[in-house]
Order: sequence, then structure tokens, then C-alpha cells
Amino acid sequence: MWTNADRETYRDRSSRYPSDLTDAQWATVAPLLGGYDPLTADLREMVNACLYLEKTGCPWRYLPTDFGPWETVRTWHDRFRADGLWSEIAGLLTRAVRQKRGRPAEPRTAILDSQSVVSGPQAGVRGTDGKKKVRGIKRHVLTCSRGFVLAALVTAANVHDTQAAGWLFDRAAQAGWAPERVKVDGIYTGARMDEAAARHGLDVQVSTRPPEVKGFEPLPLRWRIEATFGTLSTRYRRLTRHWEQSPAAAEDAISIANCHRLLRAYHREQDCAA
Repeated sequence: MWTNADRETYRDRSSRYPSDLTDAQWATVAPLLGGYDPLTADLREMVNACLYLEKTGCPWRYLPTDFGPWETVRTWHDRFRADGLWSEIAGLLTRAVRQKRGRPAEPRTAILDSQSVVSGPQAGVRGTDGKKKVRGIKRHVLTCSRGFVLAALVTAANVHDTQAAGWLFDRAAQAGWAPERVKVDGIYTGARMDEAAARHGLDVQVSTRPPEVKGFEPLPLRWRIEATFGTLSTRYRRLTRHWEQSPAAAEDAISIANCHRLLRAYHREQDCAA
């Protein structure tokens, strides 16, 4: 039976859209936007608009006018991407959330996998994943052991996973991540994978399903990246398909969704500790 305390705990306090930042979430990210001169734009609204686009998947011209002209939002969206804002926020929050969950701030174990995604009708790179029979792009993602994205790379779907692994490790290193080991599935083997792992001093640990097991069975630790793909693809409609015209824009969409997840996790941990 619902009590008054339950109603207060679960009351929807959002004044407009569920994707909007709460006051606490805005207070967390606002210092990172202190270097911008917004002129007539409200930076909080620009961030809210980016999150709204990610959650709803609406076209740019369908963006609600609450956020201001869509052209203004697009300008700030592209500026945030060019400045690497989402990666900076994600790096800080990943370390903070891991510490709050009793894990070292710097992940020692990473998980690597890819997801083939059907492309929309827009122009841009695409290919065919012959194994999964998907024509579109492939998202190559490296996460920590808690499932938060450390690096992402988008290629045509016909690019082999081992070819992209080296590029992804390079990108993670540029972002300041230096895991000691990486969990992968059976496709990540061969000379290219060995060379990429050796370049970054990584111990590649292949996890495969036992031969006697029939059907689906989650593998220890590696299931977290599958959960990450599921969360990104189902809770953020802009990621249900590939709607972007460039790999950089597609990678940015992953970064925005990852930042939103981290913000929610960070404040959920704070609320639990309070």
C-alpha cells in the first residue's frame, strides 16, 4: 500500500521533460562549462536539448521550441562535440562512480565488443556485416568492468573487429585510460589483435561459452558490455538505428548517452549514501 512517504519519494518533480537535468545534475556539470561565453544562449538549456534529442531521437527540426531555435541548439551541440566536452565529463564521472561503488577509480579490466546497427536512409558510410546480415555501421565499444564506456569507434559494418580493436585501444589511451587486461569473445584473435594488445601492454582474455552449454548463457563480467549495448539501444532512441551522416556524429551520440547514464548513476549513488 502506498504511503505519503512513498508518494514523496517517487513523485515526478520534473517541470518539463524527463530528460532535463535536475538542479543537482546541473550543479555537477556546470563548472565544466564555465569557459564558454554563452551570449544569449542558456547553456543548461543547450545541454537539456542534447539529452532530449538523444532520448527521443527526434529530427532536428522537430526539436521543441522550449529550447530555443533548433539552429542555435545545433551550433552548441556541434561545439560541445568539437571541444570533447562529453568525453571530459564522462572521464570524471566514470572515476567518481567507480569509487562510490567501491572500485578503483582507474579501471584495470576493460571489456571489448561490437554491435552491428542498421543504417537509416541518410548519406554516410555503411557496409554489410556478413555474419549478422546487417547493412549499416558497427559500434566498437570498450567499457570498464561496470559497463561505462571508455572509448567508442564507429565504422562501416564490414570492418573486422580485430582491425578496429587497435584504433579503439589508441583512442582509450588518448583519453587517459590504461587498463591492464581486456575481456573479449572468440573473434578477437590473430596477429592484428596480438599486435594491438602488445602496443598497449594489454593481457587479452578470451571468454567463450562452454561447448556443452546450448543456447544463451551470460559470460562472467562480459555480460556487462551486452547490458551496455542493450541500455544504449533501447533507452536512447537516437541509437536504435544509425541516423548520423558521419562516424564522428555517431560516436558523439554514444558519448552523450553514456554521460547521461553516468550522471544518473552518480547522483543515485549520492542519494544512497545520504
